[in-house]
Amino acid sequence: MFGLLRLLRFKWTYLIAGALLLGLGLIAYGSAHASQPVEIDGAISDYVEHTRDGAYSYNTLQLAGDDKTYTLDKNTFHAALPDDLYKDGKTSIWIDQGSTTIIAITLYDQNDQNPIKYTTTHFDNPQSELSDTQGSGITGAAIGVALIAIFGAWFVVERRRRSLLPAGGPVVGAMAASPGSSVGVSRDGKWYWDLAQWRPVSEDGRYRWDGTQWQEMGTVYSAKGVPPPPAG
Repeated sequence: MFGLLRLLRFKWTYLIAGALLLGLGLIAYGSAHASQPVEIDGAISDYVEHTRDGAYSYNTLQLAGDDKTYTLDKNTFHAALPDDLYKDGKTSIWIDQGSTTIIAITLYDQNDQNPIKYTTTHFDNPQSELSDTQGSGITGAAIGVALIAIFGAWFVVERRRRSLLPAGGPVVGAMAASPGSSVGVSRDGKWYWDLAQWRPVSEDGRYRWDGTQWQEMGTVYSAKGVPPPPAG
């Protein structure tokens, strides 16, 4: 988590993440379709609940004689699905065509009698899958565009800042350093002492000029044993 947060300090993170989200959003929107339920009958051979970080994630279900593993989100069904299913119990499932996602299931008691059908919104209203997928695609694409915009604004601001500098960068006269002086910033945070001379600090306090280009400062402290910084 902290590693990901550190990446937010770099403008290219926003461009890469934005491009990925935009691409995935467009793919999701373009591939959206109304659900097409396909019925499969069989006997339950395995039913497992999966969690992530202690929270419910999804369930997997396998049928006897079927090598596919089907998935479902029990929170999307009505009425509520039971926590446990009868092993080898008779069942009928409906999946969305072309996927292994269960959108409806019929369960029986231990004697394979008294069927109860549990359904999802995507089964009851096939068009809802189309609108839900398109909505998710639009949201992802919008977030991607916003991240790309942040990159663009950051890039423009940096270029503008550099374009305002003289060809050789800001020039500040060299000064004699006092014995035992240390690198650091001036009290007002506008200048950086590099043991030879004062260098300008960017307005946001994140960068210092090294005579050639702007360098990110990171964590710095007040300079010690140094001559007064330039006025202004």
